[in-house]
Amino acid sequence: MHEAGVTERILEVVLEHAKQAHASRVTDVYLDVGEESGIDTDSVELHWPLLSEGSVAEGAVLHFNPSEAPFTFRLTSIEVDEPPSN
Repeated sequence: MHEAGVTERILEVVLEHAKQAHASRVTDVYLDVGEESGIDTDSVELHWPLLSEGSVAEGAVLHFNPSEAPFTFRLTSIEVDEPPSN
């Protein structure tokens, strides 16, 4: 099942972006998915809570947006909570 590996890579990229943004929490993850991408979004959603547990992305909601490019699968953006400023 390659979706576990795909989900793990999504998490890695999300965590890299969150770190760069000094985010305390990732709330939403947006992905473009083409019809011919070969990605089972249900399976990605199944793996996400298990893989993101204990990270700043735990509890983040995945949003899959249909892409007109049939083979597309890409992270388009994330939403984060920034740490309180002192």
